[in-house]
This record gives sequence, structure tokens and C-alpha cells, in this order.
Amino acid sequence: MEELTLIAPSQRNDRTFADKRHSNRARTLFEPLLVHQHILRQIVDAQLGAWIGVKLLDLRDPSAVRDKALIRRRQLPERETLHAWDDELCRALDGKADEKALSLLLATLLDGFPRGMVPNVRTYVEGALLVVGDHALAPEILAAAIVRIWRKDRFPPTISEVLDECDHARQGATNARRVVTKMLALLDNAEEVLIATGDIV
Repeated sequence: MEELTLIAPSQRNDRTFADKRHSNRARTLFEPLLVHQHILRQIVDAQLGAWIGVKLLDLRDPSAVRDKALIRRRQLPERETLHAWDDELCRALDGKADEKALSLLLATLLDGFPRGMVPNVRTYVEGALLVVGDHALAPEILAAAIVRIWRKDRFPPTISEVLDECDHARQGATNARRVVTKMLALLDNAEEVLIATGDIV
């Protein structure tokens, strides 16, 4: 991750290999935890959130809404895609990281800032674990919060700021899941119409 490549100009040649190895280690740790963020980005980029306001088709007269059902079925993502998205979003929202995983992520968070900005990393991590322990926190949510912190902050965050970012990441995943749930309901509804009209056997 580019955010972790912190190379002082005067030490560039000496530290390039070490920083690259650090970057690869962070990528290996974070990429599996950020799948739900890629899903959220796809939903936003494709403006799929607009489906939240779409009403279900009236099933009392399937032939009257057949054309709408055909169009809707073509426009919605594939069912397999929606279920895969839902599984990932559920994992991010319902998972709970153990203390070891949280410690590793929090320590890696601090590695994204120049050394010396946090005088006692161990105390910071232990304090964060004490506070975070009161929240059911999936590693996916903490990872998303950390990446957002790296992108926007120049200084290490306070523990309360980390929790705020976790709330932000959780809300994004919750909103994305609402969209996916609505799209699945709309797809089911459209297919009920098309089954009734004989377009789906």
C-alpha cells in the first residue's frame, strides 16, 4: 500500500528494500479484510444505491408489469454476485476479531506514521484494546478504518478517533448491505412476475 511507503529523501536508497517489504506485509494483511470495501466502491460507482427507492412490482396482474420485470432483471446484478456481496458484508458486520488480530492491526496502524509520533506503542495498543473490547468489532471494519486514517491523517489518531472511524466504516457496510438486500428483493419480485407470465420456466 502506497500509504505505508514512508521514505525520507536522504535515506531513500538505504530504505527502499525495507519499506517495500513492509508495504508487501501490510498488503498481505489488509487485502483479504477489505473485500467489503471494494463491494461498497462498486455499489457507489455504479450508483446502485438508487435501487433503495424502487418499489416492488404489483404481482396481482403479472402481464401488466411484464416489460418492467424484464428490464429490471436485466439491469440488476446477477443473483450470484448479490449473494457473494451479501456474504462479505455480513462477515464484516457480524464478525468479531480476537485480541491478537486487533493488536496486530492497531500496531500496523501506527507503523503507517513516522517513528516517534507515538512514544509508547504498547501502551497505545493496550489502551485501544481496553476501549475497543467493549465493541463487537470485526477485523474487516478496523482494517477499513485504518486505511481511511492513513489516507487522510498526518498524525496518529487518538483511540476515540479510531472508534469514530470504525463507526464510519460500519455505517458504510450497513448501508451497502441494505442496498444489496433491496436488490435481491427486487430481483425475486421481478422473477416472480416472469414465472407467472411464462418467461421463466
